[in-house]
Amino acid sequence: MLGKLIKHEIRATSRIFLPLYGALLILTIFTKLVMAIGAPDFFSEAASNNKIAEIVLGISFILYFVLIVGICVMTLVMIIQRFYKNLFTDEGYLMFSLPVKTWELVLSKLLVGMIWSAVCTVMIVLTFFIFSLGYFSMMELSQTIRSAYSMFYLQTGTELNLFMAELAIFFLADAISSILMIYVAITIGQLFSQHRIIAAFGAYIVITIAIQIIMSIAMAGLAIGNLENMVLNGSEAMTTIHWFINGTTALNVVLGIGFYYVTQTIMKNRLNLE
Repeated sequence: MLGKLIKHEIRATSRIFLPLYGALLILTIFTKLVMAIGAPDFFSEAASNNKIAEIVLGISFILYFVLIVGICVMTLVMIIQRFYKNLFTDEGYLMFSLPVKTWELVLSKLLVGMIWSAVCTVMIVLTFFIFSLGYFSMMELSQTIRSAYSMFYLQTGTELNLFMAELAIFFLADAISSILMIYVAITIGQLFSQHRIIAAFGAYIVITIAIQIIMSIAMAGLAIGNLENMVLNGSEAMTTIHWFINGTTALNVVLGIGFYYVTQTIMKNRLNLE
């Protein structure tokens, strides 16, 4: 049943995101064509003679950044709106009448939110790659990557692949924890009979402040205990960075589990639909 919930959620949200991503891709290709054909020397002094190309390219870049910001904001709005509207308004009566468990409802929303967040990231990287075409060859890119790997290892004594894997897990855990924090705030807000949105917003602020206090204390302790290593020795500084990244990842995992448990517990035992 979880698969059906995810499929339904993707189908409902794709009606919004697919046209946006299609527009972003078309705009990116158009902008790149203008750069390559209409203004091949756009970043040189000769470009000043081609005013039309400058104007078109300027407008294209403005639209590009507006669309990027719009998609990022829309992704966040979708994560919030789909969870609240589907589960805590009149639609909730239908959702909770389905033969599914509460944890499946929460997990389906979480997974779809993560999927669209990942797609958003991939699309932004893809547009950057399209813009960079023609400015370097694949051989130059390969040589640059090999040089970066060697330099990183010489400076830190750590394989770049390991560091990137740690960063990937860090960002994944942070994204999941952030979405679940939104969910738990919304769930706490629905416990109130009036002003639920304000209550949810207040709960989110309180949770955020509490986490920031915990993180500040932990970072201060880590910095004080390892200040000499961070300043004097690159490899030891890298050890401190490893501790920070992995420690923050572990904290996000613990927080995510806590947020998930509180969310489904309240939904299961204290559900209060509008």
